[in-house]
Amino acid sequence: MRKILLLLSFACMASVAVYAQVTTATLTGFAKDDSGSGIPGANVVATHEPSGTTYGSVTLTDGKFVISNMRVGGPYKVTISFVGYQTQSYGDIFLKLGEPYVLNHVMKEEGTQLEEVVVTSAEDAIMSSSRNGALTNVGSKQILSMPTITRSMNDMIRMTPQGTSTSTGAIGGGNYRQNYITVDGSDFNNTFGIGGNLPANGSPISLDALEEISINITPFDVKQSSFTGSAINAVTRSGTNSFSGSAYTFFRNENQQGNKVGDNTALTRQPLQINTYGFRLGGPIIKNKLFFFVNMETGKEVRPGQLNVAATTSAPFGSSPNVSRPLDTELDAISTFLRTNYNYETGPYQGYDLESSNQRFVARIDWNINQNHRFSARYSQVESKNPSFVSTSRSPMTNYATGSGRTNNNALWFKNSNYYQEANFYSFAAELNSLFGGRFANTLRFSYTNQNDPRSSDSAPFPFVDILSGGTPFTSFGYEPFTFGNLREVKSYSLVDYVTWTSGMHNFTAGIQADMQTTRNGFQ
Repeated sequence: MRKILLLLSFACMASVAVYAQVTTATLTGFAKDDSGSGIPGANVVATHEPSGTTYGSVTLTDGKFVISNMRVGGPYKVTISFVGYQTQSYGDIFLKLGEPYVLNHVMKEEGTQLEEVVVTSAEDAIMSSSRNGALTNVGSKQILSMPTITRSMNDMIRMTPQGTSTSTGAIGGGNYRQNYITVDGSDFNNTFGIGGNLPANGSPISLDALEEISINITPFDVKQSSFTGSAINAVTRSGTNSFSGSAYTFFRNENQQGNKVGDNTALTRQPLQINTYGFRLGGPIIKNKLFFFVNMETGKEVRPGQLNVAATTSAPFGSSPNVSRPLDTELDAISTFLRTNYNYETGPYQGYDLESSNQRFVARIDWNINQNHRFSARYSQVESKNPSFVSTSRSPMTNYATGSGRTNNNALWFKNSNYYQEANFYSFAAELNSLFGGRFANTLRFSYTNQNDPRSSDSAPFPFVDILSGGTPFTSFGYEPFTFGNLREVKSYSLVDYVTWTSGMHNFTAGIQADMQTTRNGFQ
């Protein structure tokens, strides 16, 4: 009676739109005898060997078994046993995100001499009833070995045959906004909409923290919806019974950039320095029971900033294309006056670089409560900022055709009137996966994301001032006019609960999801 009530309660909720995304793997198949008849009640035990996590099920009346909510990856050891039949084990099984692994077994009676069992499988078979549509899986080995300049998920997403060659993440020639991207089931889309498909300038999480990415074009799965382009799901790494980790660094400078067309030098390389440092570590807190994983990564990019210089008595305005109209003595006098009378620091007006920075952090806990219940929680954050020159919008006498404005070489502005565009992203996901009686599986998930992209400045609060000479900008200083109070923030909350169960040849899924978003936008 209890099972009937459970079925009825979820059947009533089946009409509610379900937008959950997959975070686990599935093992399915049949146990049959030599005649091809299904064997009911056979015991199926799958063990994730690196962590000792075990999953169990029994076959139904037709010999079918389904084990849901399994940990992605492997290797797994699967043992199938039944009274009166030989126990058989299969090893070196790896499970993929969102793609069921099919294991069909023929059981031999006790006393029958078993010959050598060779397990063969064809990964990504094009025609297979177990596939849920066009699917590309990118595992951790591929993630770490594939070349990537930006270290963005988009470089991995392009590995699907339907992906475009651009960095936007568009699939099948569509718009990148048509995709739905999740990490551990939490929303990793650019929900505000300014910029690319991913928040945090396309890198909301370190690639070293990802276990697997799946790009699903046409999933025949109610759990994967809320998109018209592609469902892109990723899961983060988990700890195992062995401590493992790595420390890494990446670098790039101007020598890794081209400057020739054929044998002709086409341009002069500008100085460039990009450095990334990071580490990851995972292992057991309690063997077979509780595991941890952490990843930290920091990056810095230095590019040429102000290339123009102030005029001097020995190098007057016009003597070189990068010599500006203001004299160095005039700009020094303005800066000294503001410091003396208003205690305001203008910053330099020449000879400075533009520096970008980012810091990424991921922490995850996995808890095997018992054989039927498993809990995981993951927190990640990215904090980054990129510098930009002062805005030319609404600058006095702006004329883009003639080049007059506060940032052309007739003028020379002070550094503290520039601004930073920040790109911060914070995410939390907690998930409880449960199995009941070998036939029912339930997933309960809560997630929270905060996409926070304000603008900031090195300047203290101070009026923004343009000084004109001859009716056109001469120099500028003060707090950049569109930065103070500039806000772009979206907070998203999601609660998901869905159940899957097997009845005969049929698998059923029903559930509910509740989402809430709050958005703040400030611009003045």
